[in-house]
Amino acid sequence: MKAFADLDKTSIVEEVTDSFTQLVVEINQKNIAGWEKYYSRDEFTSAVTGGTIFVTRSDWVKAMTNNFAMRKQQHLELQEVQVLPLTLDTAMLTSQEKVDMQLTSGQNFSFKHVFTIIWKKEQNGWKILHSHESWIEETDQ
Repeated sequence: MKAFADLDKTSIVEEVTDSFTQLVVEINQKNIAGWEKYYSRDEFTSAVTGGTIFVTRSDWVKAMTNNFAMRKQQHLELQEVQVLPLTLDTAMLTSQEKVDMQLTSGQNFSFKHVFTIIWKKEQNGWKILHSHESWIEETDQ
C-alpha cells in the first residue's frame, strides 16, 4: 500500500471537509435526497443518534426522513471541523456545531451538537460508512 505523503493528507482533509460542508447544506435545507447521497450505498456500516443504533442504510434513511418531516426549519452552524486521514481512502471527521431548530409544533430548540463520521472515498466521491451524533440542549442561563 502506498505510504501517506503530506500532499495526500492535505488533499484528503480538503476533500472530506468539502463533502461535509455540502452535507451540512443539505441538512439545513432539510433535503433528504441530498443528505442521503453522502451515505454509502455499498459499505454503510451503522449510524448512531439519540441512543439508537441503525445497522441498515434503509432504516437510517427512514428514521431521518421522519425526523426531518417533524422540523419546520433547522440551521446547523459549523463551529469546528477536524479531519484525520486514516488511509488513502478513509478518514475520520469530528465536528462541533450550533443547531437551532423549530418543529412543526412550534417548539424551538438550540443545541450544541457533535459528529464523529468515518468517510471512505468511493468511485463517486467521499461517502459515509459510519456516523455518530450527540447533542445537548442549550438553555438560557
